[in-house]
This record gives sequence, structure tokens and C-alpha cells, in this order.
Amino acid sequence: MPDRACDGAVDAASHAGQERQVIPNLVHYVWLLKNPNQLQLDFQFFLSVYSAHTFWRPERIYIHTDATPEVIQKARDLGTPWTKRILAIPGVTFNHVKAPNFTNRGIEIAEMEHKSDFLRLAALRDFGGVYLDSDAIPLRDVADLRNSGFANVIGEQRALRMWHFGYLNNGVMMAVPHSNLMQAALEFFDGKWETASIHLLTDLTNRLAAIPSEVLILQPQAFSPTSWEKEDQIRLFKEALDPITADIGPAEQGEQQGSLGTCRDALAWLKQRETNRGPDQPWELDFSSTYVLHAFDKALPSILGHDRQIDVQYVLARRSNYARAVFPAVWRAMQEGYIPHEDLS
Repeated sequence: MPDRACDGAVDAASHAGQERQVIPNLVHYVWLLKNPNQLQLDFQFFLSVYSAHTFWRPERIYIHTDATPEVIQKARDLGTPWTKRILAIPGVTFNHVKAPNFTNRGIEIAEMEHKSDFLRLAALRDFGGVYLDSDAIPLRDVADLRNSGFANVIGEQRALRMWHFGYLNNGVMMAVPHSNLMQAALEFFDGKWETASIHLLTDLTNRLAAIPSEVLILQPQAFSPTSWEKEDQIRLFKEALDPITADIGPAEQGEQQGSLGTCRDALAWLKQRETNRGPDQPWELDFSSTYVLHAFDKALPSILGHDRQIDVQYVLARRSNYARAVFPAVWRAMQEGYIPHEDLS
């Protein structure tokens, strides 16, 4: 029952006064199978997992899935190239879960997406760490957020229309184990995306944020600098930018990620950006303060055309905001051998 949501609740304020709260360096994904006999992962999921590995160096990267050990072994042996490459990333660990059919309140959970919503809350409650949607791409380290002393870190969701403003994003969430927010969200979860994943998360977070050290709410730029609305998706994915000029080579850009460690670094980067982009580039987006790019991609076929997709060549061209944001991770993956040269032809 919802009235049990605060049973065993930890007083974050008093706890923080005695011992600083630290969100564990663990990463969580939920991947439920539509075909119970096949585990097939894609390039964009690789980008998320590899970026988490290379920029965060987590202790473990959990994939919470209903795939059986036999299906997982088959994927290791006979899976698609991107599936095998994801499974080869250090720290990737499968945690077998059963897709829930009912909430804690006994309400049926019918849709696959809503089952995932429930499981992500459960993973953060039980393990703590960082939950990522498979289309959420880490761009720089989140250690300062994990060590901020807050039990939960949640980001606002960018919106273009007034009726979407003020909601929080459940595609990137951070929590200590057994945080009050995750426990309460599970108890009140009603199996519906709009109420459970948007309104409920927003309402609970805003209420609990009044408790010292309980919740840190970040501006949209931190986790979801673009929205799911088509205008934003066009600006993110459309190849509308001028090609990267020769004076910014791939190696140089590949080493820029996460390098803005000082005020001087930031201003030098800004000066270089303003100099090299030339005339006004109205399409260009600045992700320098973004920790995770939650890149909703539902409109991709209509934006890129049905004969174009997000792949290595698309990223290397660096003609879209998305490609430029994720390029450093792809460049590193190439240098480390995760992306072989045959993928470039």
C-alpha cells in the first residue's frame, strides 16, 4: 500500500551529517525481449554502454533482462556484431529479472515499456547507481554528481510547448541504494507511463526535494538538452552543419571530450568554437555542460530518410549535432579496437 512508502525511510539530512552519501559507480539498463529467443543489441546502445565505460569507469554495467542464460550465450557466440561488441565491454553484467505483470498495488502492467519503467526504479532501489535509457549517451563524467551528497539526482526534461514544461526525465536517474524517492515511486507506481513516469516522478521528486540532501534537481541541459518533439529531433539528427574543417582533425576532437576542467579551459574552448564555426550556424547546439545526452530517436526515419541510419559513417561525418556530440566516444572505440576498420568502408 502507498501508506507504507516511508516505512524504513532514511533521514537523508541526519545521515548526511554523519557520513556523506555517495551514489555508487554502477550503471543500469533494462532490456526486455520481444522475442524470448533472441538478444539483439544495436549501435546506439553500444554508444551508450561504451561511453559509460570510457568516461565513468563504473564498477559494473548491469543489463537487467529477462533473457535466459542460454539466449545470452547464443548472443555471445552467434549474435550481431554490435551485440558481441557490447558484451565484450569490461564490466557488462547480466542480471536476470522477470518482467512484472503487476505493480506493488496489484494493478496490472500491460505494456513492455511500463514494465521497464518499474524495473528501472527497482534496480536503483536495490543497487543504487545511475540508470540510463539505451538512447542516453554519457558525454562526460558524473563523479561530481555522485559525490554531491544528495541521495538522488534527477534532471528536468526539455520541452518546446508549455504543457510539457516542468516535468522530470526518467531516462537518466541517479540514486543511493534504498533511497526514499525510489522506494516511494515503486509503492505509488500505477503501471501507466504518463502518470507513473512523468507526473508521479515529478510530484514525488518536488515534494522530497524539500528534505535536505534528499534530491538534487538539475536543469534540462544536464541530462536531456533536447526534447522528444520533432523540431528538436530535426535539430539534433539532421545533417545540416558544415563539415568539420581540416584544422579540427578527428584526433584533436576525439581528445576534447571532458577536457573543460578549468575556467581557462572553458573560455579557450569557446574561443576556438567561435573561431572555427565561421559564419552563423543556427543549427549548432552547445553540449559543453551536458553530462548525458538523452537522444530520443523516434522520428529518425522521417528526418534522415529510410535509406540512412545512425552508424559509424554517420558519426564520422560530424555533420549533425548528435554526431559531433558522440564522436569522441566513437573515436576512442576505434583506437581501442572495439570498432574494426572494416566498419569504416
